[in-house]
Formats: sequence, C-alpha cells, structure tokens
Amino acid sequence: MNLVVQLQKFGIILAKILPLKISDKIATGLGFLYCLMSKKKRDYIRNNLMHVFNNKKIAPERFNFYVKRTFINFARTMVDFFRLGFILAQDFDVEVIGFENPAKALKLKKGCVLLTLHLGNWDYAGSYLAAHGVPMSALVEETDTEMFSLYTNHRERLGMKTFPVTKAAYAFINAIKNNRVLAVLADRDITKNGITVNFFSGKRSIPKGLAEIIIKRKMPVMFGYMVLQPSYKKNRYLGVIETPFVFSGDADAFNKMMVKKYEEFIRCYPDQWFVFHPEWIGNEKNA
Repeated sequence: MNLVVQLQKFGIILAKILPLKISDKIATGLGFLYCLMSKKKRDYIRNNLMHVFNNKKIAPERFNFYVKRTFINFARTMVDFFRLGFILAQDFDVEVIGFENPAKALKLKKGCVLLTLHLGNWDYAGSYLAAHGVPMSALVEETDTEMFSLYTNHRERLGMKTFPVTKAAYAFINAIKNNRVLAVLADRDITKNGITVNFFSGKRSIPKGLAEIIIKRKMPVMFGYMVLQPSYKKNRYLGVIETPFVFSGDADAFNKMMVKKYEEFIRCYPDQWFVFHPEWIGNEKNA
C-alpha cells in the first residue's frame, strides 16, 4: 500500500466535503510546513530560483518569499487536482486568453501540439479544455501502478486522453490521425535520454526527438500555461493559449525557441515552477 496515495485519497475526500476556501487555507498551512521540514526539496527550489534570478539584484527576504510561495502554491494546485475527481465543466474558475486557438490549429487537420511546462496547474488546464469541447490528449509521467491509476482516473474523467511517455510515438500518431491537441510538458527530461540545452544560467535536459517529429509532420504548435492568480482577481486561474504556428526551421532552432519561451513564462511566475528534482547539469549553484 502506497502511503502517499492513501494520503492523496484522504485529500480528495476532504476537498469534496470542505468549501474551497477552507481547503485552500489547509493547503497553505501544509505547504508552508513542508517547506520548513524538507530541506532537500527546499534546496532544489532554491537552486531553481538561483538560476532564474541569475545576476539580478533580489533581496534575500524576497528570494525566501518565492521559495516559500512555491511550496504553498503547489499545495493549492493539488487541491484543484483533487477536485477534478468530482467537479463539472461549469465549476472551473478560469480566465482564458486564446481559447479559440486550438480550433484554429485543428483546422489544418494535422493534429496540434500544445507545448506547456511544469508551471501552475497543467492537469487542471488539460481537464478544463477537454471539459469545454477541445479534443485533448496528454503525455504523462509514469509512476507506480497505484498512483498512476489514481492520476489517470482524475485526468481522464472529463474527456482528456493520456499516454505514458514511453508511448510518445503512439500518442503523436493518435493526435495526427484523430486531429487532437496533444499536450506535452517539455521542460523536464522524464526518460533521462534527452538533449542538453542552455536554460537560464545553467544547463538542463529536455525531451529528445520532440522537435524532429513536430517539424517532420508539420504539426501546428501552440504554447500555453495555466497559473494561479492573486486573490484580488475575479478568477482563481489564468489560462493562456498562444497563437498556433507551423515551425519551418531545424530542430536546434526549435529547441532554442522553446526554451526561450519557457524562460519567459517562468520569469513571470517563478513561484509556480514546480520542479522538485535536482535536474541541473553540472556547475550547480549554491543556494
């Protein structure tokens, strides 16, 4: 029995019976507590932010605020992930910019790749689009059987199809054949056989072969993300889907373009880049 899965199942029960505001407060407290207790995870986030803010003057107090808020924001997004098990399409609390863009991309009848990253709430974003009529698929990380089953049920409940990263080739074929939007989180190399790229002030690995298949198949590409908004905003989330395009350069140029776009998104929301893993390659910065 997986203890983490059991705790998440308990979290799902609480999210279903408690008002969102109360769940949010509990998540805020738990996120802060986890930040205090887990030095290892805290150091990973500090290292990420050291690269993001490289050579920029930022007060230590502000830097530590971003570290703490990363844990809190992640806990809050987990509340909304838990709620995917029972909410309806009308229950999503999202302001969307560019909702019409997936339909524009699919007019080419070649499927479409939605390039996103581990920023904000990617599962909530995919489920929102699927629940509102967009034919969505997504590549997802494979975990142990019990957790993978739990996550798959949540992700697919509102219409999104998921494919493990080991079946990426089939996922692309399916997207092209059935003219679907395929969401790919390409800021991490889950399979550990990717290519090294410059990323902020360091080096990271991104998925190998992604650019090649997109270019070869002439699939339209969109960039997008969904992030938590400040409490004074009307909607809990902001979703952004940029205008689709067909890339005409080579794979190296595509990857540089993709990384530049990811850096732009992360700089806007540094405390919502949820990468709790030591994935920088060489020359680690000291937190």
